[in-house]
Amino acid sequence: MSCYFRQNSDTDIAIPKYVESSGVTYYTIKVRVAQVEWLVERRYKDFDELNEKLVEEIAISKKLLPPKKIVGNKNPTFLEERRQKLEKYLRELMVFFRIQLPRVLAEFLEFNKYDIIYLLQDLAKLFIESGEALLSNRKQFHFSALQVYAISERLNLPCPPENIEHRGRFDFSHVLDFCTQLEILKVTPVKDNDSFASDYNAVDVPIGSSNIIPKKLKFNLNAFRNIHTLKFYALPPENILDIGLLKPSLQKICVHNTITTSINQVLLCDNVHKENVTINSPTKADIALQGPIASSSGSCTNWPKINELNFSGNLLTQIDESVRLVPQLRTLVLEQNRLKTIRNLADLPHLQTLTLSVNLISDCINWHLELGNLVTLNLAQNKLKSVKGLRKLLSLVNLDLSCNLIEDVEEVDNIACLPLLETLRLTGNPLASIVDYRSRVLARFHDRASEIVLDSEKGTHKELDTALVLSALHVSFLRKKSQQ
Repeated sequence: MSCYFRQNSDTDIAIPKYVESSGVTYYTIKVRVAQVEWLVERRYKDFDELNEKLVEEIAISKKLLPPKKIVGNKNPTFLEERRQKLEKYLRELMVFFRIQLPRVLAEFLEFNKYDIIYLLQDLAKLFIESGEALLSNRKQFHFSALQVYAISERLNLPCPPENIEHRGRFDFSHVLDFCTQLEILKVTPVKDNDSFASDYNAVDVPIGSSNIIPKKLKFNLNAFRNIHTLKFYALPPENILDIGLLKPSLQKICVHNTITTSINQVLLCDNVHKENVTINSPTKADIALQGPIASSSGSCTNWPKINELNFSGNLLTQIDESVRLVPQLRTLVLEQNRLKTIRNLADLPHLQTLTLSVNLISDCINWHLELGNLVTLNLAQNKLKSVKGLRKLLSLVNLDLSCNLIEDVEEVDNIACLPLLETLRLTGNPLASIVDYRSRVLARFHDRASEIVLDSEKGTHKELDTALVLSALHVSFLRKKSQQ
């Protein structure tokens, strides 16, 4: 991202070409500030309006701009001559304003889209004019990666000259004041473009007409020290260089649609040696007092108030030991990843809701050893044929097994024995296509059949009557079998 305030001596303006579209001539302006470049297209009319404003506001010479021409203004020779003169005009302006750009010129050259100072001026203006309305509902705001990067970098800059900030509606203090009042922060590669929701490569696409790549923008979140929810879309968690000030208060983290393969990339995002960190299991005192959990480095790395993690739509292949850093976790959403099994969840005694839908899980052997206190489990759209490993999840109330590979109705016996189970989803399994499927399943719950919500519906009177008969037959069959 550019910073004209610091890099004005390494700035260049050129108009390499002009293009015609629908009978209108546009001049392509190439702006370069150090290593950052972007393109802007303007008509001569735009140049004329810019010049009028500069003459009025700053009293530059009106003769700097090449004059209008009514007749013959489409002639290639004339257009090439005008291109050269307009380029000279812009370069003279940049020399004249070599320390700071007036807002009208910054907007004309789109510095307010790609430069730290001028982009933040736009944010300051927005927050002083609409900040109260934006915060009146949920105290939530959606920032682009470029905006968060600009805030992070601006904190490291000395104060710009006074008339850049204007000590009024463009003052950076308005941005900081707004950020410190936020409770929910959402960060995406860009705004007004939802391609990041379905395309992992969105972070590799340059922003607008610039050469700025979202994936390469690394920042800290220290300006947002009061947020309790962080939502991160498509951006690598490692882009966060410092999140230390948020750890004591953050309650929920959402990371979606990234190429993240391991949970430690999120929970240890600002630790450059995350692969070498050994995390000790939390003691009962750690969990009860929400105290710090020690790591092999001896530093405090845990998140004492995190109660929900949502990592849906990533490329996770395992649940690594870094989950021990969130001992108060109650909800864990790992939907749409590449998990084949679960591990390291035994150290989360408060975990009540686990979503593992749309993964690659084909067995669930002895899951009660990992999920002793679980209330809600979602295993939809996996590859399960047997659910024998769930039969000891005695606290389970809600279970979703839809769209798996369960064929045999006898598999239901493994979950019908769960004393607190109330809702069950089996639709989308081969089992669901058999005759009297609902009655056959409900029959396995015997006296509790009327209490079970199967595939979002309780049994009808007819289904329950049939289930009662099937249950009696099944009990009789089991009794005879045991006597043989």
